[in-house]
Amino acid sequence: MKNITFVYDPETEQEKLEELLERLDPKPVEHISFSDLKISNYSERDCLACSLSDEHLKDLIQSLGENKVKLALLPHPQMIEARKGYGINSNFEKAWEEIQLAEEIPVIDMMQVNEKMAFNSLVVGTSLGILYSSSSSNFFEGLKQRLKQLGSLFRRVKLKPYTITYKNGSDEEKVIETAAMGILAVAHCESNIIFRRVIQESGLEDGRVHLLILAPKSLFSLIQFGLQNLFFPVKGSTLPSFVGYLSTSEVVITSSETIQFAMDGKEGEEKELHINLVEEKIKLLPGASILEAEKTDGPDEINARLLPTGRLKEELLHSYLPWVRHATAEEFKELFSLLRQNAQTSSTYLVLMALSTMIATFGLFGDSAPVVIGAMILAPLMGPIISLAMGALRQDALLIKNSLITIFWGIILGLLFSILITSITPLEILNDQILARIRPNLLDLGIAVASGIAGAYAYSKEEINKTLAGVAISVALVPPLAVAGIGIGWLDWSVFGGAMLLLGTNLAGIVMAASITFLVLGFSPFRLAKRGLMISLGIFIAIALPLGLSFNKMVDENSIIQELAGKEIPHGLLREVKVVQMNPLRLSVTLLSDKVLTENDFEEIKSEIEEEIKQPIELEMTLGISMGESARKVKQEGFKDGIWKSIFN
Repeated sequence: MKNITFVYDPETEQEKLEELLERLDPKPVEHISFSDLKISNYSERDCLACSLSDEHLKDLIQSLGENKVKLALLPHPQMIEARKGYGINSNFEKAWEEIQLAEEIPVIDMMQVNEKMAFNSLVVGTSLGILYSSSSSNFFEGLKQRLKQLGSLFRRVKLKPYTITYKNGSDEEKVIETAAMGILAVAHCESNIIFRRVIQESGLEDGRVHLLILAPKSLFSLIQFGLQNLFFPVKGSTLPSFVGYLSTSEVVITSSETIQFAMDGKEGEEKELHINLVEEKIKLLPGASILEAEKTDGPDEINARLLPTGRLKEELLHSYLPWVRHATAEEFKELFSLLRQNAQTSSTYLVLMALSTMIATFGLFGDSAPVVIGAMILAPLMGPIISLAMGALRQDALLIKNSLITIFWGIILGLLFSILITSITPLEILNDQILARIRPNLLDLGIAVASGIAGAYAYSKEEINKTLAGVAISVALVPPLAVAGIGIGWLDWSVFGGAMLLLGTNLAGIVMAASITFLVLGFSPFRLAKRGLMISLGIFIAIALPLGLSFNKMVDENSIIQELAGKEIPHGLLREVKVVQMNPLRLSVTLLSDKVLTENDFEEIKSEIEEEIKQPIELEMTLGISMGESARKVKQEGFKDGIWKSIFN
């Protein structure tokens, strides 16, 4: 770049000026104080490299008129907003180097608000900065700032009414009447850390003002998004649904209340804000980060239709922002219509219930996981259970009644067909598929909770395939229902009891989790949901206590197996350790030994195992004895009256 004149602050002392001139290499053609500057002496062939305060820079730009002189910026202690807005390097020498290397200086858009120039941004209400972390070279300083921003999210928030009048891409005037927490406006997306994070399409001379409108419908959604962006920021992340984006040549913001705003950090109050671009084209060299950014034509609107309007807007303005989002009237209408329909006992429901239980029963007898999964796909249990969850949440007696009746007949029909198949099947073996459904523990309760969340979320979102979530719920209900029928068919009440406990556990877990999910999604106010939630939670806790004991028992069994499996004892190597029962403790093990053991050795082996786990045991043992090229199996069963009885195979 040639013909560069260095323009400095008139308040700069001579010693400081000499220092600045010393740092300029190569030297400018001249240097001049801003107070002595006469714009008429310069033309479009010249470049003014300015190290001025924001206020002096505004005066300079306003004095340009039709003069096409080029401008470049050098850092200055009072150049805060211009340096941020145009991405000027904070290092004086590097900023000067960028000016020297520039082949040409582009024309840029400059925003003005109520005919006052804005270098950086306009913030109306609460800044979106509370949702985004700023860069910091110091880790602890950055962490402190993030925690402070996070704390600011946990406060009472009241939205304000705004009417936003703007022109779309077709230059048609559009109006949005909404309730918002804040609005952020800039001329260049790359100049602002928040816009850079979510909007990549912007140009230095695209003739557009860019707005982000923060309009959360709940504190929960605000905190959730804030946590993600404060601690796990990702450039190019999509806008949350409660933030709208507008790109327009001109916009007017009005409100029934006084609008509080900050333009380039200076606070003010107005009844109306008119935001547009300065008409005069200005050639100004931005920082390399903005100049090198890829520019493409971006969308005119993002999420604009999702901003709260109409009845929802009035509800949000009426009180403080709720912790959980309230569903819209349209969402209520569609979902409740579907749930009331699913709560009815229909012939289709009964047929599918019978078929799914039959398939599950055959799969259980065949110890076939794929067949059991096939039964889950057919099972229609999701509909009435989700309806029951919503009925419990909203205290809807009719919905609860119809759902319970439908679930009851489904269970009865499932038991009948499972009993029928069991009675004609000449098998009575507790295989792995059956055993897995008669010893419920906290892990099963976790499956139920996750299934309930999946079911409720799927029903609240049209775009989600409800069949997939239905499989998740069927996983928790159809197999134990079939096993309960098998238990009745065998007249084995321990099998029946264990399966019914699992069925009840899963039903309670699903209903409670689905109810809470609907509450979080805003389908019921907490005051209405409180009673139903307390009942569901009470049942949930009552079931969780014995399941906790069962889970603790499983942990103890696993601990014993881990301690003994692969353990070398004086008589050989322990393999395939299983806990047959816990009280009294009965173990089944395989012992690999290189010698033939006598009956006297068996008591010693038992004592050695008891020494390892520090408790008495009953022992079932299979021996693998190596004898040259051949081997034989010895199955050791029982210990009675101090004598081991051996069976050699």
